[in-house]
Amino acid sequence: MKSQKKSLFYYLVATAGFLGFLVLWQGFSKLLHRRNVPNMTLKLAVAVAKPQMATVKSYIESVGQSTPSNRIEIVPQIEGTLLEVLKPNGGFVKAGDVLFKIDDKSFKAYVQQAEAQLAKDKATYELNLSQLKRSESLRSGNFVSQQEYDSYKANVDAGKAQLSLDEANCALKHIDLSHCYITAPFSGELSKSTADPFTFITKGTRLAVLNQMQPIYVDSYLSETYLPALLNALKTAPEDVVVEARLIDDATILQTGKLVFIGNEVDKSTGTFDIRAEFDNTNLQFWPGRGIDLKLFYKTLQNVLLVPESAIHQGNKGTFVYTVNAQGIAEMHPIQTGQSYYSWIVVSGLDKDATVIANGHSLLAPGVPVQVNATVPAPVELQK
Repeated sequence: MKSQKKSLFYYLVATAGFLGFLVLWQGFSKLLHRRNVPNMTLKLAVAVAKPQMATVKSYIESVGQSTPSNRIEIVPQIEGTLLEVLKPNGGFVKAGDVLFKIDDKSFKAYVQQAEAQLAKDKATYELNLSQLKRSESLRSGNFVSQQEYDSYKANVDAGKAQLSLDEANCALKHIDLSHCYITAPFSGELSKSTADPFTFITKGTRLAVLNQMQPIYVDSYLSETYLPALLNALKTAPEDVVVEARLIDDATILQTGKLVFIGNEVDKSTGTFDIRAEFDNTNLQFWPGRGIDLKLFYKTLQNVLLVPESAIHQGNKGTFVYTVNAQGIAEMHPIQTGQSYYSWIVVSGLDKDATVIANGHSLLAPGVPVQVNATVPAPVELQK
């Protein structure tokens, strides 16, 4: 009897537990359902933007390094005592400025010596020439033998050769004298001097380095995937190929230049080719060795539609944006994306009159009511 009562008790407890589980499950299911259904009385605050129709240029972004258009080491061509250093701490110099002076006393003496030798040999030459002319007038009367005449003529020829040698020697001595005054071959920034005044310097000793800053180059590397399009642009529309450059550490510094060089081969190990752009560098804002952000514009896109990059989403079925319809409800629209342009991006598959949700996506879903509380303006580059 006790066994039957005990079994009945367990049965009643199990039945009650099962019924309680069913009640709890139904309540939990209703709660989940309520959470998945948008609350149509609440509106999600969002920022929107209007798609912009514009003509933009396709560009390639890369990082480069500025380099001087000319760089030379200042070295003496002669030996001597360095008398004066005009720019010991470097700085900007103009073409023709004297940078270093070497003691010129001995070189002036060499010039005088060479000029004196030239004058002496010139006098001897003129004497021999007059004797030759006199012998020619006496030769017809047999007053001068053929041997004497030939001797006079040989002296004149030898004298002429000696004069050429003397003139060349004078020119060399003048060149050596000019090397006593080391001048800047072009305008640029000079480094500090590596030699002090009144020290003896030898030929080839480096005294300083001169960098030409105007114009200045920026060298960079691009992926080989861009090579066909870039070569085609240079061939068909070279006027479209423009380079913008900004300092990496100061993006407000902007210069516009031109592409002046494309490498003649692709590096097999990196799959890249080198390029060089030239900039006027009018205000000397670019300095050799500084990092530069480059934008190489190479193709014009006519009348394309752009939306903010923040409006772009990636889903299981591809790229899409959220828009707001006339009733203030969010809708999903699939799109295709293209060139990025100043934080906006070229898209296709979207109505130009659509209102795109640019910010406030965390709780967005198709069918959610939204309230517009801000409008994202287009960049000034698209408003030109």
